[in-house]
Amino acid sequence: MKHDETEQINPIVDLFYPDEESRTKMKKRRVSLLELPNDYVNNLELEKVGDMICRQHQYRLIRIFEEMCDDTEIIRYRQDILEDFLSIPKLAPTIQKIVNIMVENDRGNIYKLSEPDSFTTLSEAIRAFDAYVECMEIMHSFFAAHKEEIHSEGIMKLFKYFEDGYEDKHFISLKKDLEELESALKNRIRSITVAINLNENLVPVSAGIVDYSDRKYIAKPSLFDRILYHGAKSPEKTVKKLHQKYRNGDEITSDELIINTVDETLFKELDDLTRGYVKKLSDVMADYQRIGFRDIFSINYQLEFYMGEVALIQSAQAKGIKMCRPTVLPKEERRTDIKGLFDLIYYNEASLYNLRAKDGKKEVVTNDIAFNDSAGFYILTGANNGGKTTFVRGLGICQVLAQAGFYVPAESCEISCADYIYTHFPKEEELGINSSRFTTEIKEFKTISDTITNHSLLLMNESIQSTTPKECVDIAARLVKIFCTVGVRGVFATHLTDIAYKTQELNSDPQLHSKIVSIVVTVDEKTGERKYKIKKGLPTETSYAGTVFEKFGINESDIARRVAQMKF
Repeated sequence: MKHDETEQINPIVDLFYPDEESRTKMKKRRVSLLELPNDYVNNLELEKVGDMICRQHQYRLIRIFEEMCDDTEIIRYRQDILEDFLSIPKLAPTIQKIVNIMVENDRGNIYKLSEPDSFTTLSEAIRAFDAYVECMEIMHSFFAAHKEEIHSEGIMKLFKYFEDGYEDKHFISLKKDLEELESALKNRIRSITVAINLNENLVPVSAGIVDYSDRKYIAKPSLFDRILYHGAKSPEKTVKKLHQKYRNGDEITSDELIINTVDETLFKELDDLTRGYVKKLSDVMADYQRIGFRDIFSINYQLEFYMGEVALIQSAQAKGIKMCRPTVLPKEERRTDIKGLFDLIYYNEASLYNLRAKDGKKEVVTNDIAFNDSAGFYILTGANNGGKTTFVRGLGICQVLAQAGFYVPAESCEISCADYIYTHFPKEEELGINSSRFTTEIKEFKTISDTITNHSLLLMNESIQSTTPKECVDIAARLVKIFCTVGVRGVFATHLTDIAYKTQELNSDPQLHSKIVSIVVTVDEKTGERKYKIKKGLPTETSYAGTVFEKFGINESDIARRVAQMKF
């Protein structure tokens, strides 16, 4: 497949990895993580996040997410590059413009060049190299004007690559040869004189070029004209122009055939002159290849990632929502402190809804969360449709983006790397024909418990719901205790409120390495209105399910009136 081929070509300057060693290390890490349950990609809806940032190369972005990079040097390398793109507005569009031109030029022109057989192909070759020289000049000028503003190692390496090419003796030679070639082509030939031999019937039998000039040919009155008009002004006589028409689909017009034939014939006839052009063009091509520029397509997708991230950050800021550069901590610290966290998926859905809605808006609500020695695992309870799933998903996306080296959806963020993200968002429709939901869930948790560590992040959403209420609470509590004994950081969003009341009992176990804390989504106690804010505390006695029941129009009084009209 096409993407597998391009995957093998490393960018001319890598904007994701500081060096080849780190690229190789992360590739190996991604492959090794594929052995673990990777449902976090689907449960956190990371493909939608990829679409928001870079739809065209979404699958490459998912691969970056799947690395779960835990190397803070690589993460800072990417963050610094993103900061340069944010602080220098013209940087990304300038580089992308140059890359797009050079990609198109290389593939569509330069690497398709062969020895020219007409002045048209010679002119096309010159235009191709002119475009390349112009790109180099633009990059050189931009760097001269902005080098004091560039702080990232990656962007400096990119400009150094172009600067080395600009100062290379072969590029200097290329420019010189190209200028001479253009000058020769423009100034040496403006017209040619053709001799035509006729037979006794005045029928042309042979022809050849006898001279060429650097001036245009101007037709003069013939002897016949001078006799006929007796010195009066003769009718205007010009050299008939040849018009080259564009291709119409795959068809070539007769006029195009004529001019191409004339062009190629003229090129061959002027062999003494054109031999020098061909030699000069060969020198230009050789210099281009010696500079070392190879296919630069591979840097294009990296640029699009950064430009997509910049656009996302700026879009959020325009709506009054902050994204920030996270301070990424080593995984050994096992600490997180996030202020103003929001869910990117809900943010995107709300943005689209608000564009379409004539009245009413969806508000993006932010929350805080911290993982530390006194709070390592949270039991999240509260009202139906209160934002529990949105909060859990938002936290997971924040962790993924932080370790990818991007900005995160929060006002501020200090976050330790996770060695992996485990998620458990059970879906009824995914069960096998002969499997109960409960059995399936326990098997899934067995897989998780076999590999999860004290540096992992575990996100559970409505797990263990498929047996009796008492057994659900007992099994869920045992699972929480197991994971907290390991020292896992995580959140368990659940309707099993009794687990929240067990936190004090569970925390009394000295073997726990993660303290359990109960948090709830807030609701207006009088109206049942969801506030989508999360606070520490124990759950209320009701989940306000009745308000959901009423919201969607199931009204007992209406049903009673309909029943009264029925005949039994």
